[in-house]
Amino acid sequence: MFEIVKMTHVCQYWRSTLISYPRLWSSIFVRNDHRDFVAACLERNRGAPLTVHLNLARGGEEHYPDCICIRDEWSSRMRVNERNPCRYHTTIYPLLEVDHTRRIRTLDVYLTLFDDYTEEHPDYRFEDALDNFGLFKFSLPALQSLSFHVDHEFDTDNHLEFPADMFCWRSSPPTKLRHLTLHDCYGGPIRTVRNLTSFELIRGENTADAIELDEFTFLPFLSGNRSLVSLSLSDCSFPDPAQLSSVAPVTLPELKSLQLMDNYGLSGFLRLANVPALKSLSSLRILVRNHLLGFPTQVYTESDDGFQLSYNPPDDADVVSDWLDAVHGPDPSLSFIRFEGWQPELTVKNEMKAFPPSLFMKAKVLEIGACFARLGYPDFWEDLEQVGPQLVTLRLEVIKGMKPVIAQSVEKFVKARFDKGVPLAQVERMRFEGVEDEEKTENLWKEFRGGLNIDQYLSPS
Repeated sequence: MFEIVKMTHVCQYWRSTLISYPRLWSSIFVRNDHRDFVAACLERNRGAPLTVHLNLARGGEEHYPDCICIRDEWSSRMRVNERNPCRYHTTIYPLLEVDHTRRIRTLDVYLTLFDDYTEEHPDYRFEDALDNFGLFKFSLPALQSLSFHVDHEFDTDNHLEFPADMFCWRSSPPTKLRHLTLHDCYGGPIRTVRNLTSFELIRGENTADAIELDEFTFLPFLSGNRSLVSLSLSDCSFPDPAQLSSVAPVTLPELKSLQLMDNYGLSGFLRLANVPALKSLSSLRILVRNHLLGFPTQVYTESDDGFQLSYNPPDDADVVSDWLDAVHGPDPSLSFIRFEGWQPELTVKNEMKAFPPSLFMKAKVLEIGACFARLGYPDFWEDLEQVGPQLVTLRLEVIKGMKPVIAQSVEKFVKARFDKGVPLAQVERMRFEGVEDEEKTENLWKEFRGGLNIDQYLSPS
């Protein structure tokens, strides 16, 4: 937007042409700048639908050295001198008119709360800031996409809570709202939101505890948004399934994209939501992480037909079983399976019990990470004998120092399939995005592959 403003200063012809094109001025960027800039944009877009980006800050006097509202009696509540308001308190004012707010289709809010070393509770500061900016006192009838990102310098145990009367949506809900993103803010008002197609919820970096999603707020939210196509939840905590025995999960028939990253108690999600589309996924990626790092379990769909399950053994073994049953059921149709991770091999062997034999029956491609074939666990390949006859491609991750053990196990596995009349067509190297030294890794694979005595056991096709 500021580049367009500079272009209007090139010459009179450029200025006239640019100003007379309303769509160029339909994206309003509101920062802690002079209100005249926002007013000029609103005048030049001539009633076109608006995309509004609010990038505003709130803090103590040291963050606003040019503030002239209250020089000697500064308040952390940002009281405004109505007779002579400064630009920090009035930037958004030109937008706060019904004729403008009713045209807002996209609203991205970036709110920075500076630590002003007061004893005021973070939620109160958050509520005061929302009240000062004032935009959510309007109904926003044309709003289609809302993104709310809160950043703060102070540490807090919980996310910032939306005030109960934040939106005036009870009497006039935004019926066109389809996309909602919340970063480090959450609360009861979202229960008034209906008919979303995408929802994203993320905990902030300075917030210690995960966002708790319970049956009192999150379940009613899901009930009102059965039309969700995309759902992404990060750093959230779900209730214990035992506490949800009397709760009926909400079915999300349209959900195609699901991301649950670094969450806690993922079995609880399955008691809150039922996702029929997950039953038809054909790709599974299982990532075993070192439980010493303390990462929680996460699951997500990588595409319309791909599903990843990432967990920490042994604590999350029950979660693995619950998700495999919920996603793939007794007769999975998986054609692609990938195992990878950094967990010690002895634990991996124990956790293989979480994967039922039927999981492998229809696999066409199988990728095996180093941790699943490392020294001390050659029997892993014997467990893989349950892989069905459709398997044609085996891909391996090879690291230095483990070639002899893997080579012996791979040769035994490939020969066993050949003897059964279901030979593999090819053995390849697993490839990872962002590998630091691709050439070195490829040379290591060529050395390993050249030492395998398996060519006579591969299918000519």
